[in-house]
Amino acid sequence: MYYAAIDLLAILVLVLENLNILIDRNKSFEETTWKVYRRFLFAVLAYYIIDGSWGIIEYYKLPLALFAVTTVYFAVMAMGIVLWTAGVFFFLHAKGRFVRGLKQTGLVVATALTASAVLNIFVPVLFTVDSACVYEALPLRYIFLGLQIAILVAVSGYCFALYVRNREQETEGHQRYRTVVLFGLIMALFLTIQLWFPYLPLYAIAYMLGTCLVKAYVIDDEKEKYRQEVKESLKVVELKNTITSLIDNMPGLTFTKEPETSMFLACNQAFAEYAGKNSPEEVIGLTDADLFDEEMAKRYGEDDMMVMSMDEPYVFIEDITDAEGNKRQFQTTKYKYTDIFGRVCILGMANEMMDIAQVRREFASTKEEYEKAKETAIVYNHIAQALSYGYDELFYVYLDTEDYVNYGTDDNGMIYEKRRGTDFFPECQIEVNTLVCEEDRDMFRKVIERETLLGQINAKKAFEITYRVPKGENGDPFFVRMRATIAPDDDNILIIGINDADEEMKAVRAQELLREADLARRLSAAQRQANIDSMTGVRNKRAYLEAEERLEFTVKETEDPKFAISIIDINDLKYINDEFGHQAGDQYIREACRVVCTTFKRSPVFRVGGDEFCVISQGDDYENIKVLLQKIEDHNTEALNNGGVVIACGTAFNNKGESVSDVYKRADKIMYENKVRLKKGRGVR
Repeated sequence: MYYAAIDLLAILVLVLENLNILIDRNKSFEETTWKVYRRFLFAVLAYYIIDGSWGIIEYYKLPLALFAVTTVYFAVMAMGIVLWTAGVFFFLHAKGRFVRGLKQTGLVVATALTASAVLNIFVPVLFTVDSACVYEALPLRYIFLGLQIAILVAVSGYCFALYVRNREQETEGHQRYRTVVLFGLIMALFLTIQLWFPYLPLYAIAYMLGTCLVKAYVIDDEKEKYRQEVKESLKVVELKNTITSLIDNMPGLTFTKEPETSMFLACNQAFAEYAGKNSPEEVIGLTDADLFDEEMAKRYGEDDMMVMSMDEPYVFIEDITDAEGNKRQFQTTKYKYTDIFGRVCILGMANEMMDIAQVRREFASTKEEYEKAKETAIVYNHIAQALSYGYDELFYVYLDTEDYVNYGTDDNGMIYEKRRGTDFFPECQIEVNTLVCEEDRDMFRKVIERETLLGQINAKKAFEITYRVPKGENGDPFFVRMRATIAPDDDNILIIGINDADEEMKAVRAQELLREADLARRLSAAQRQANIDSMTGVRNKRAYLEAEERLEFTVKETEDPKFAISIIDINDLKYINDEFGHQAGDQYIREACRVVCTTFKRSPVFRVGGDEFCVISQGDDYENIKVLLQKIEDHNTEALNNGGVVIACGTAFNNKGESVSDVYKRADKIMYENKVRLKKGRGVR
């Protein structure tokens, strides 16, 4: 009976040490790890019962009952092999081909052992029980025990290798590795001894020692760890309740969310009502897309990404339409924080502008004064919003530290905070290389120096400058205007606004181009007027000198330019002036000019003296110069015979290497010779 007594003792030890795991009335061991271990404990308990029954039956010498119990014995032993092998690797979170191989080996050995036990009912392969109730183990029984020993040693060796490999990297799993190694070695040792002593309950003793070892070094530690986790969970719940209470009592709309998923973790009642829900519980777990329309959800998501990119709180003013369709203006503050679980979250607080009007205490000692100051603050806020409209960028600079806040304005003209920084003036000197076109960089660097800028502001109350910035992929110049001034009530605050001035500058430039074109037209007209002889309407001597200069250039650039110069002088002009007066003389000159112009139709005519004209013939007139000169001769013959204006004419053609003035001189000489002949023909007057 001592055999059965050992199993009874093992049952008591197992139940007493693991009762809470086996029954688990409080559902404290619902994790998969505990469920796997519980199944193993039940397998061990079943083994104890069968093994103890075997001892009792063997004691009373009941052959058939002993044979039946022994058959079940081997089946329970097989179940223990499978559950132990699978449970160990699950407990240690071990994976890999070797692990899968060991698990499959355990399953194959257990299946083969069970099948052999069934086969043994018909053909003795594992054991025999004779009529005297003597149990005899057959060779196959030793083979299966040897395989179990090999599996236990392999599992222990693998766990020992994991322990050695992770000894310096991990501390939490060391106790588990050592316990599994000892459990396997104890089982292998006692099974080895049982090979020679089949009537000793060594397998049961090995199970008892192994489960006690696990209980002492692993289960108790796991329970203590579980108690600590429960304790920490209670702290978390208490903290969560405290935070929830805090959020519920905060003014305005307050919430906290997870930025990656946009899921709300907590909020106050005001935010829940704004989101169209009855309570914060209905908001928790939902996302922006669940609560708001697509456009607003996208806008909130962009704000969250901005918060995640900043190290400072993100503060901005926005117009929001609530669930009832009412437009409200809020100042929203968002900043990121890390919770106790290591998650990066966002805390947001949105206060209606009416609720955050800044009021100086010294001017609001009574309720009436406070209300008045509050109303004034709201007015100032509206004025600031109105004045900011049209500015693309605003900078609020603290002159004592040179810290600054950069604000932007949205499409509705509302201000929102873009970024914060330090060393405003040095940063401007750095950013000018990328934010200002090269043509204006030197000028901008000079005016943005602290002393220069403040000096201009002190002299003029405000300072403005227009410059070009690169815009678009091609960096096309784009005009902006910067206006800087000191805050009226605080000399330490510098306010700078930058707005789009491109259309304005283009309009100014267009006006300048129009004025330049008009001036050019006027200058051209004046120049033409300066080159025209007022009496005859032909070109004057100044115009001739310019033409001579151009023709001289042509002579130098061209090997053989073809041109002729005709010098024409009016005969008898002095006689006409003396006899009939200067008006008659002027008309006499105009008549002579008409004759010259109608003859040389394609050549410029210049009045180079009181009664002297010059003609430069090129092209068709040059080719037909003899015909034209003959017309002059014919005119003079008619005038000498019948009366009229007589004009002396001398024409000279250019020769290679000869200057224009040389040709002019030769033509002038020929003209005087012609003039003498003509006077002889009429008689000197």
